[in-house]
Amino acid sequence: MTTWTLESQRSAMFRWAQSSLGHEAAVRLSRKYGLSEEADDLVSITLEKITRSFARRSGPLPDVGNDDQATRYAYRAMANTAIDLARRKRQESRALISVARITTTQPGTDQTATSQVFIEELFSALHRVTASGFTCKACNDKVTYAAATEVLHLALLEGSDAAVGQSWLDDVIYSVVDRYEIGMSRSAAARRQRRSRCRRCVMELLQAALSAIGVRRG
Repeated sequence: MTTWTLESQRSAMFRWAQSSLGHEAAVRLSRKYGLSEEADDLVSITLEKITRSFARRSGPLPDVGNDDQATRYAYRAMANTAIDLARRKRQESRALISVARITTTQPGTDQTATSQVFIEELFSALHRVTASGFTCKACNDKVTYAAATEVLHLALLEGSDAAVGQSWLDDVIYSVVDRYEIGMSRSAAARRQRRSRCRRCVMELLQAALSAIGVRRG
């Protein structure tokens, strides 16, 4: 058993993650897993996960009683976070490709009709999923819905070109997030974290809408 309190454990983990060593570890993990998030974002997301995890505990972790043990725990949390983000990135790519493959890219009556049906179903599904109570704590629901709608508009216009890269996706989401920044911190770090969190929420909403269509079509 440890003699450290839960707060002592949390503080030690935060000190490491926010130190130069923690930042270097985040850089290595970001490169290893090909993350679009910057190292500072990985650190912030990791600390948020540790905070949420500790909030659910009623007592300290039994195996964390010194700085070395706290560092190992924080590093494992950061590595697991990087793996989760990499997995989510692959899921996002599949979701975008699903949209692009169904949308029309060549003129023609059949393609246009199919695309129009898909557009109506996808936007309808997006509305239903949102109305049914979809929420993502990392981002304001209004911002998430607005950004997801704009992403769909652009993906449907671009067709298969939308699957080529994700810079356009980031541009769309970030532009919406920035429009809702009134009253929020405008520091570079705060803006970066806000954009990263909202991006994850937008993709979760889009995937939920695509799943809803898949269930109905099945």
